[in-house]
Amino acid sequence: MSAPDAAPPPWIGPDGQPMRRLELHLSYRCPQRCWFCSEAERMRRDQEFPVTWSRVRQTLHIHARRGITSLHLTGGEPTVHPRFTDTLSAARTLGMRTSMGTNGYRLRDASFARTALPLLDEVMFSLHGPEASCHDPQTGTEGSFDRVVEAIKCCGDLSPRTRRQVNVVVTQKNIDRLDETVRLAESLGAQMVLLSNPTPEGAAEARYAEIAVDFRTLAQRLPAAARVATEAVIRFFGMPACLLGDHAVLSNDLHWDPRATVEWVHRPGKVVFEALYNWQPTRRRVHVKACESCSWNSLCAGVFDVAAKIFSTAALRPLSGPVR
Repeated sequence: MSAPDAAPPPWIGPDGQPMRRLELHLSYRCPQRCWFCSEAERMRRDQEFPVTWSRVRQTLHIHARRGITSLHLTGGEPTVHPRFTDTLSAARTLGMRTSMGTNGYRLRDASFARTALPLLDEVMFSLHGPEASCHDPQTGTEGSFDRVVEAIKCCGDLSPRTRRQVNVVVTQKNIDRLDETVRLAESLGAQMVLLSNPTPEGAAEARYAEIAVDFRTLAQRLPAAARVATEAVIRFFGMPACLLGDHAVLSNDLHWDPRATVEWVHRPGKVVFEALYNWQPTRRRVHVKACESCSWNSLCAGVFDVAAKIFSTAALRPLSGPVR
């Protein structure tokens, strides 16, 4: 009798770090039309290629054999996939922790939530303002604020063990209301609040100057938002550390995990469902002249390339001294 195939070796990055996290684009559909959506172009292009259950199972098994221990479901809106809960169950069977990003579209439904939430270790909800008049215009969907708030509450009521997180995309429409948004997230039981710079891809790239906030204003507003939180952990995604004042160590660059992102990729003459390996949070980010003398140069990935072209970088001040 032949011996079973040996497990393939784990992925090891350039700095010797093993890859443990898998991000799976489970769906290319979403009921919302966020004006900053970095996935808008992919969803428009790839809706005709649904992610089949056989592909999902194959992807999970391949990556589990390579040492992946954490699965994050993304999209689109992952909960619209017909085998969403089966995907979570399969990941759990393989020993993976499970998480997802969602706008709360289905988790506000108690019957669905009762099935899904016990299979989820973490849920990151998209919340982009402290009330509907701020949130809904950014999602392009009337009633989306009420739905996500209801979903967060439902998560807390039905599955207290599931870690609740909130992602706030920081834009010109909510920058003056970040403090209120952080307070609301905390009041809803969020244990972490991620304040994210819009990624210059998809719907955001062509109108980035209308959506994103300039560096000077970020430097004024972000430290204040960090001070608001009393219990929740604050993280900043895509934000240069020098804009965070005394809260530079809250930069997500310092807490970022290597990951394999599995999605549809267009190659000459074909479309393939494959993994892209990301060892550092450097996608679309660059170091500018102000970064050259910064002692955090190797820790902070810098600024988004589009932002460096359209905004003054005068507010970027090189940091000195060790990480504390």
